[in-house]
Amino acid sequence: MKTSMLLLPLVLGSAVAQAESEPLDWRLSFGIHDFQVESSDTFGAHAAISLDTVTDGGIKLHANLNTYLDRDKDKLDPDHIPIWFQSSYFARGKLFTLGEDLRLDWQATLSGKRNTVSSIEKQITLYPSLVLDYHRPAFGANLEAGIGYYFLEIDDDVPKERGYQRGDFGNDATAWMLSGGGYLMLAPGWTLSASATHWSDGSERLETRYGASLSVDTHGLLANSVMTLSFEQNQYNLDHYDLLPKQDDQYLPILPWDTDSLFRLYLTLPW
Repeated sequence: MKTSMLLLPLVLGSAVAQAESEPLDWRLSFGIHDFQVESSDTFGAHAAISLDTVTDGGIKLHANLNTYLDRDKDKLDPDHIPIWFQSSYFARGKLFTLGEDLRLDWQATLSGKRNTVSSIEKQITLYPSLVLDYHRPAFGANLEAGIGYYFLEIDDDVPKERGYQRGDFGNDATAWMLSGGGYLMLAPGWTLSASATHWSDGSERLETRYGASLSVDTHGLLANSVMTLSFEQNQYNLDHYDLLPKQDDQYLPILPWDTDSLFRLYLTLPW
């Protein structure tokens, strides 16, 4: 997925939303991060642009593109170009109101990342889903389930050293997804959020992702600004790439790690 493809949904979403009555909520984010793989830390800076709006029909549209610049000083990926991308786009609408604070929504989500230092060269997930959402000002929770497309491609540098050929590096599947999360307002302007997402093709786990964030209203620093400290960990199942049984003396997994973690501290401002 080239950068232009990552930008395309953002541009299209903006063009569609221009025809609607709700204003466009553009936001910019700037911050620092640490991409951690096992005991290796890769520090850097990142910037993001996001867009939110609601159509006349009540459909919420969201687009986000995040660009990371790494200070790459380790040997996780010998030829890593120290810039990578993360994107997320979704449309969400109401199906049923089940109570004063409870509703069932439909959602369509496209998300992905490209060129990470943990040797994840490309990831794409495309999912229609149902979302059960309980929402109150001080706390809330949601449960999401869907079935769609999951794609993961491993960068070639490390696998080639382990006997894997280029044709072995991509894996795609029709897979189901289950996600749950919630938020709690700790104090006025302080919100704690957490989530967990699981992908499986029905016979085996593909990936499990955990996330948590603490957001603080910093309008005293800059008008309408929010400071966020976040954590995201991805646990991949790479067994389906194996060339040999694990019991074989010559067995090597495609990568010597299967987990990466991203720590971020960033400030978000209206644009």
